[in-house]
Amino acid sequence: MVLELYEREGKVRKIIREWVLPPKISFLLVSILVNFIRDIKYLNVNFKKNVSLKGAEKGKRCFILGTGPSLKEQNLKKLETEVVIGVSGLFNHDDINFIKPTYYILAPVFEYHLKYNKKESYISWLRSMDAALDDNVIMVMHAGDKRYIEESDLFLNKRVYWVKYKAWSGDPLKNLSLTDIPEILSVSEAAIHLALFLGCEKNYMLGFDHNWFEALHTYFDNKKYNKYFENIGLKAVKKFGFDSEFQMRRHAKIFYKYKMYFALKKNIFNANSNKDSYVDVFPMVDYESVIKNEDLL
Repeated sequence: MVLELYEREGKVRKIIREWVLPPKISFLLVSILVNFIRDIKYLNVNFKKNVSLKGAEKGKRCFILGTGPSLKEQNLKKLETEVVIGVSGLFNHDDINFIKPTYYILAPVFEYHLKYNKKESYISWLRSMDAALDDNVIMVMHAGDKRYIEESDLFLNKRVYWVKYKAWSGDPLKNLSLTDIPEILSVSEAAIHLALFLGCEKNYMLGFDHNWFEALHTYFDNKKYNKYFENIGLKAVKKFGFDSEFQMRRHAKIFYKYKMYFALKKNIFNANSNKDSYVDVFPMVDYESVIKNEDLL
């Protein structure tokens, strides 16, 4: 889902860019304003402890797990002793007690998604997530969700790190910070950002199929994943305009961001089981070979 705030800021940028100032200057002014507003908005949030995660997994390999249908073809129990970053609805996976994600990162939930489904739906979703995940997991969540999380007594037994997002011009990424993550259109971007911040030597992506053209909201288990929300599938397409053009624009921006992350250390790999995947941003590797330490990339 496109982020509502991103849409709103995008309109402001477009007006300034087309009618007032050159692109670089307009972006600079808008980003200063946007980031200033966010800094004020989250003034009471403690971001200082985020630095403790910098390099926390240095030298280790990391498996970043999405929620795409390709996960059905892979034995995730083999990740039991690995550093794993989980996202979104991965907690619904049958093998979640074997996977036991080390880290779990979410895109902004309430602040950007309340227009799509009711607040109670997201609370129920998060409550199930809290119950399914091991209490040793480190949660990485958007500062805008802090109030809702605390009001609902969620994740009380888990360590939670709060992050915020900043305007991004599309320029090469440098000096990654876990406090200010470049704005995202998919939680996969934030997960990669986290893996690189943790200092992981090699990062393998599984379950990020990006098959949104085939069917919206298609996961490793649609029934489990979609039971919390009313607006899914074709209903969401018709109601919010998530058509093919929307998805093409979204894909282009996400894949471009992927390239920027890959350019930093060239240590991100696509380990999806789908060999015909059109996601060609990262080198494709064989999951089983990686598990056996036979992959030479």
